[in-house]
Amino acid sequence: MHLQGVLVKKFRLVALGLIFVVAVLLHIGFANGVLKEERTLDSGVKVPVSAHDVWQAYAGGIDDVALGAPFRQYGMRTNVGGKEFRSTLVEFPFGSSVAGDSVEADSAGNGGVGSGSATTDVEEGAGAKPEQAAAGVKPAQVAVGAKPVRGIILYVHGYNDYFFQKEMAQKADSAGYAFFAIDLHYCGRSFAPGDRRGDLRNMREFFPELDFAVELARVITKERTGHAHSLPLVLIGHSQGGLLVSFYAESRPAEKFAALVLNSPFFDFNFNWLVRNVAIPVVSELAIYLPDFSIGSSGNPNYAYAINRERYGEWQYNTEWKSEKRPEQFLGWIRGVYRAQLELHKGFHINSPVLVLHGDCSEDDDEWSDDQMHCDGVLDVEHIEMWAPKVGTKVTTETVAGGLHDLYLSRKDVRDEAYAKTFNFIDESLRGLERADD
Repeated sequence: MHLQGVLVKKFRLVALGLIFVVAVLLHIGFANGVLKEERTLDSGVKVPVSAHDVWQAYAGGIDDVALGAPFRQYGMRTNVGGKEFRSTLVEFPFGSSVAGDSVEADSAGNGGVGSGSATTDVEEGAGAKPEQAAAGVKPAQVAVGAKPVRGIILYVHGYNDYFFQKEMAQKADSAGYAFFAIDLHYCGRSFAPGDRRGDLRNMREFFPELDFAVELARVITKERTGHAHSLPLVLIGHSQGGLLVSFYAESRPAEKFAALVLNSPFFDFNFNWLVRNVAIPVVSELAIYLPDFSIGSSGNPNYAYAINRERYGEWQYNTEWKSEKRPEQFLGWIRGVYRAQLELHKGFHINSPVLVLHGDCSEDDDEWSDDQMHCDGVLDVEHIEMWAPKVGTKVTTETVAGGLHDLYLSRKDVRDEAYAKTFNFIDESLRGLERADD
């Protein structure tokens, strides 16, 4: 019996050892798969956007489900490493602020659209082209009385966010720019039941949908305005979207974007030096083995309180798409963001003019205070200031006093200043392009 007991114990030890070895091998195999996927994306190979897919997306445009007419939305599908992603392009048809007799601010201060729309006062374009007819696209429509289009703006939202800023679209349109915004995969209009809202594994996984959005925006603008030449294209990114558009522009130098505007970009995690420089790198390496390990929801809801009109703010939006508390977060998300930040910290080489905007103070106390109404309640503005010069060769940094994390959602006098800085910078950047062409 004694011998039998010894054998049983040894058998258990061997079995446990084998289980451990198998588990380690499985983890190594899984980690190698993660690293292989990263290397594929990191190669930077751009897959051309199919013209057929672009026209199909254009043909499938509908009135926007969130903002209503005249806003339009277009579904886009991309494939990254065998994974299919859904994203959504939102358009404010060029000239809508004229056709609708301007966009009047509604009682919530949300810049609600007037009763008119871009399709109530238009001239038809010259008839459908062959590729349009194949996709079932109607002839272009151009708003009567609209200014000549000067360029295209593509807006990219941040983390736990989506596009809902009607006022931004109206201001861009009034300034002569065709305005578009993208809801990235797993976000806003692109979110579907079962998705991990806001999740990512590699910042480059968004590049194909940004490529698609750029091409689709150009096609739509050409069809609406009749412009045959390529218009200057400007990228505006907020928070994580600011990091993303920087990373994207660095990887797409051939696009020669006319300008980038980064609104409180997510250049670094808002933690102390030890966490940012020791803990985050360690967690990033751990995420190779456990990318789907959940860390729950971090942060406090004070920033949401500062902007939501149901609390202390003036904005109404879908709180299922932009929640008070951040969505469930995973180690893989930390790694994806950290690796993009690390690339930025080494230094990008963007030659386009870049404007980096941020507030003049930060407030991350868990207890609510009035400081939340005039400070950045998400990121450390000193980190933004510190890393801004790393974006490119032509970086301008501006402080907007009293600004919230999203400067365009601050109180009216503050956001008016942010918008003025934004459009003055874009206008000057385009004038610089014109002088260079002369």
